[in-house]
Amino acid sequence: MIKVTKFGGSSVANATQFKKVKNIIDSDPTRTVVVTSASGKEQSDDHKMTDLLYLCYEHKRYGMPFDDLFQMIRDKLTRIEDELDLESTISEDLDFLYQKLSDSIDIDYLVSRGEYLTAKLLSNYLGFKFVDAKDIIIFKPNGQIDEKRSCKAIQNLIKESDKIVVPGFYGAYPDKSIHLMSRGGSDITGSFLANVMDAVCYENWTDVSGILKADPRIVNNPKQIETITYEELRELAYMGANVIHEEAVNPVRQKGIPIHILNTNDPQNRGTVITAEDEQEKRQAITGITGKKDFSIITVVKSHMSNDFGTIRKALECMEKYRIIVEHIPTGVDSFSLVVETAKLKPFYYEVISDLKASTQADKVSVIHDFALIAIVSRFMKNKTGMSGRLFSALGEQQINISLISQTSDELTIIIGVKNEDYNTTIQTIYYEFEGDDSL
Repeated sequence: MIKVTKFGGSSVANATQFKKVKNIIDSDPTRTVVVTSASGKEQSDDHKMTDLLYLCYEHKRYGMPFDDLFQMIRDKLTRIEDELDLESTISEDLDFLYQKLSDSIDIDYLVSRGEYLTAKLLSNYLGFKFVDAKDIIIFKPNGQIDEKRSCKAIQNLIKESDKIVVPGFYGAYPDKSIHLMSRGGSDITGSFLANVMDAVCYENWTDVSGILKADPRIVNNPKQIETITYEELRELAYMGANVIHEEAVNPVRQKGIPIHILNTNDPQNRGTVITAEDEQEKRQAITGITGKKDFSIITVVKSHMSNDFGTIRKALECMEKYRIIVEHIPTGVDSFSLVVETAKLKPFYYEVISDLKASTQADKVSVIHDFALIAIVSRFMKNKTGMSGRLFSALGEQQINISLISQTSDELTIIIGVKNEDYNTTIQTIYYEFEGDDSL
């Protein structure tokens, strides 16, 4: 029986955090596969190692001195090594990296050294075998993980009885050149290893006790979500909840492996469990609320549009041309709207409007900005009548105008559009209206 445990940057920020990680690993003999991010911030005004490495690269690129930045990295890692009384090996790695940076270096290789060096320290401290991610996470030319080759590499290099530490966030192409995942990619590394190694659980250790029902910067002391399904998590992550990398869900979902979000600083807290299905006795109306600001709504008006074929398709092709993702498409008899991120629209604003009008032969194309999308997610909404009515009544009492309403056919998510200025009030109103509703 194997548990894959992934520790975020805050969990390995200093020697004290390393000791907490060791206590967690030692407390459960099934925690034999450890994935780590690069060492993170010790305090709010500190720098993440990944950010320092990016800065080193930019300084080198523009001919600026980077010695002070690199010294910060050296100090951080050697301090951890010294305080843990480890045999000194990290200095050689740092000397080698500094020399490569002074000569010529690939950015992916440089930035990946944050995870690489943190993992080497952690493997040394735990007494686990170090396995370089470049040897087991193999990428296709398009940047996607080559599952077949990676599985074979893992099976060849790792025995079931091995206790290992693997750096997250990167892998390699077949020629061994390093390739980085998107930020937060260590989550994907852990999830993929859990899939390949048939883990009973994928534990994701961070600095928060599971997932909260709402953003604590908006809602005062929101409740913790005890259980959530993969689908609900995907909805919350896509709409902005900073929980776990959204691409980390699919590998474990394929095999029904639960994800357990836990707090390194409070390991006794039960955290949040993410599973395929949940039949908990206490059913609440809403699992979570999240959202994003700064959307634009493009409205296309065309008389007798309902009798035309392909008008919406032509509009979507126009968006594809400029690589603008359309979030939602509310429709009417003679009009439809495209909801897009303002930041993606602005660089091509005039071209998009002109192309839309020409390709759809629209009578009018108008745009309004400064809108937010808010998602209300719950697997239990389909069993509850009157949810939408309560939602709209509560927002109406706060004089909040809803500009857009969308609900998935499985009734998992309701998405509403409001003005940016109403974003916080909307989330607060929804949370307090439904929190504690166990009448399902």
